Amino acid sequence: MKKIGILGNPLSHSLSPVMHNAAIKHLKLNLGFEKWEIPLNSLEDFFSNLKKNQIIGGCVTIPFKEELFNYCSDLHDSVKRIGAINWFKAEEGGIKGFNTDHIGFYNSLPEQIKKSLGNINIVVIGAGGSSKAVVESLISKGSKKLSIINRTIKNADYISSKYPNSNIITSEIYDKNSEKLISEANLIINTTSLGMSSGPDSRNSVVNDIRLNKDVVGFDLVYSPIKTPFLTTIENCGGEAITGVSMLIHQAIEGLELITGENCPYEIMEKSIISEL
Repeated sequence: MKKIGILGNPLSHSLSPVMHNAAIKHLKLNLGFEKWEIPLNSLEDFFSNLKKNQIIGGCVTIPFKEELFNYCSDLHDSVKRIGAINWFKAEEGGIKGFNTDHIGFYNSLPEQIKKSLGNINIVVIGAGGSSKAVVESLISKGSKKLSIINRTIKNADYISSKYPNSNIITSEIYDKNSEKLISEANLIINTTSLGMSSGPDSRNSVVNDIRLNKDVVGFDLVYSPIKTPFLTTIENCGGEAITGVSMLIHQAIEGLELITGENCPYEIMEKSIISEL
């Protein structure tokens, strides 16, 4: 039997097996899903034995999203700008790396936001790997008023430098300029671990004590808990909250289709993980 799976370490809290097994069952695929929790020094052996082990592809999580550049012979264009790989596919003559996070993010946005991306003020909080995927998505879809706010401004500047014609504003977190950018934003995306139940600062939110637009949309990539302090603040001011569950599922749908050619309904994967959260 051919296999796909998730590659990372640790994987004890990963929702991927539950989500993908539900999709495999629904689509009636003759396919197995495995967890590959391996140490860094086993990566070369893992990729050398894909054919032997009947592995046709899989999703990738920390700490291997950047390490896979050493094993992929071909990369999707977006991967080069984002700087991270979250899916790989075994092909004739090599391995191709993909990043579906930027597609998963875009597919999670409300239709009214998609239609107005070029006109609204958007703030991305954080400058890590997830932020890079979000910025790639927004710029590629026509965002023209985008700001990146981060604790270390050089990391925000690095992302901005990949899009020299996009006029991205960068700012340090908690200073006066960042507060102004957040207060004027129509869409705010948290890509940091702030508010994560297992994170170092589970009760905090960057937007605390900042007056927000009453019609603001807040998108938190954190999905545990489903309702983070950031999203609670968004709803308390009358805004619309989008949880990280949506992006998690949409990026998985896109990745599974890249590997199998099959498209799983969102509701099937959502139902499979909702009791796990």
